[in-house]
Amino acid sequence: MMSKRCLHVFNRSIIQSRCNSRLAHCNTLCRPNSSPQLRPFSPLPARIVQFQTASTTSSLPAFLQFARTQLRNATHRDVLRSRYSSPRRPPRRPNWLDSINGNVIFVAVIAINAGVFLLWQGAKSTYQTTRDPTLWIFLRNNFLVNWENITSGRVWTLITSCFSHQDIEHVLFNGLSFYFMAPGVMQVLGNSRFLGLYFLGGIASSVTSLVWNRFYKRESNYSSHGASGAILATIAFYACAFPRTRFLIFFVIPCPAWAFLPGILAFDVYRSVTDARTTTDTAGHVGGMLSGISFFLWRVALRR
Repeated sequence: MMSKRCLHVFNRSIIQSRCNSRLAHCNTLCRPNSSPQLRPFSPLPARIVQFQTASTTSSLPAFLQFARTQLRNATHRDVLRSRYSSPRRPPRRPNWLDSINGNVIFVAVIAINAGVFLLWQGAKSTYQTTRDPTLWIFLRNNFLVNWENITSGRVWTLITSCFSHQDIEHVLFNGLSFYFMAPGVMQVLGNSRFLGLYFLGGIASSVTSLVWNRFYKRESNYSSHGASGAILATIAFYACAFPRTRFLIFFVIPCPAWAFLPGILAFDVYRSVTDARTTTDTAGHVGGMLSGISFFLWRVALRR
């Protein structure tokens, strides 16, 4: 038993002596002229570690709030506004016309034009069969724009003449033009602005026709009617808004809008100046197109 204990003590002494020799060898290698050693990392006290953890956790929401507000305000130009900058235009008040389905306005305009056309046909038929000119006189006094009606106080003919057609070719051509052009313009402008453009084109066409034929051609008995001026106003607006759109001249020949509008405007101006004998009111066409261009420029100026 004693021999085993002695052997165990002897082995421990040998192991300890070997460890001491290796430690001495390491001390020999690590002399002062060698490269400096890094100091071992000493862990912080438990209180300091607990304090740092708590402060980091509590400052995280504050940092996120700063990133969401201060940094965003500093980098977004639309948030920082000077007190001297121009104020925004107030939002447009809702209009009851815009709350109506656009198809209702579209069908209503076509129906009114068709209804007035049928009244003209009825007036012609009644006068030919019964020689009663009552309906014909009513339509002449209320749906034709001429100098006599305006000087007599019937100024509403500036608008009502835009819904008046006597010939089947006239009403069909204008009806097809309105059918293809009105939905796109109505979608861009809305119901109320579309009607404003339509009436503006009709009034401008009537006024231009009156002034041109009364003071330039010296024709006091000249009468005009039709939706051509109002429809050309919508076409001119659409051509200015979308100049790369292709129009079909006479529903067959394709032409880009940027070339179609100046071409037809120059053509109607030429026919008006040269006094070409025709039943087409080219001066009224010019007035309608100019009103559509002016309406587009006005809309662009409002956005600036």
